[in-house]
Amino acid sequence: MKNTNWHNKTIIGVFSVTLFIIIIFGSLNLMIFNKDFYYKEYSKNNVYEKISNNKTIAIDTTKNITTNIMKYFRSNAELEYFTNTEKNHMSDVKSLINIMQVVYYCAAVISIILFFYCYYTFKKEGVKFIRIITKSVLYSSIAAIIFLVSLFVMSVFYFNLLFMMFHLIFFPQGNWMFDSSSLLITLFPEQFFFDIALRIFIYALFQAIIFFGIGYYLNTQLKVYDKHHH
Repeated sequence: MKNTNWHNKTIIGVFSVTLFIIIIFGSLNLMIFNKDFYYKEYSKNNVYEKISNNKTIAIDTTKNITTNIMKYFRSNAELEYFTNTEKNHMSDVKSLINIMQVVYYCAAVISIILFFYCYYTFKKEGVKFIRIITKSVLYSSIAAIIFLVSLFVMSVFYFNLLFMMFHLIFFPQGNWMFDSSSLLITLFPEQFFFDIALRIFIYALFQAIIFFGIGYYLNTQLKVYDKHHH
């Protein structure tokens, strides 16, 4: 019995962690490659005016730069337009994105494997399968909601501090500070990062709430089942 409990708890624990990663990193992955968001931010932050006095030239230039950045992040394409110092920083950013994507896709694969493993292991005990899925979904969604809300509150009051801490942790080599006239800062001022963080938060919270709703519904059905079978 103890081995069975350990087995089930391990599955629930791993499943919860992988679902948590999917909720958080899925939204991050979605926003990093959302070109439309970038273009809206350029307009909002007056980037076009800083690139060129000619609006058409400015729009074409920023589109070319953005496309180049996306290709660079996704493949071995050469990064253009930027200085060597900026390229060094972008190389570090790319490495961070690659790690995030590996973790995200590994979590997705593990989740799928665990789901089918549980299904085939407990297919003669359907209720046990539902209990494991329910607990995993509830634990991951509650953890994600707590994490996201805590991060949001901290961002509202201490965004500058969080922004600096993030860069100090993930870019300890210190190549993330640039002059305000640099192309990187022109394209991606602090407001851009606040806005993208907010959008990631909204998407991730929406997913977490949906997961929680599914888990809560399944949990209520299990309570009804237990009531009629005990």
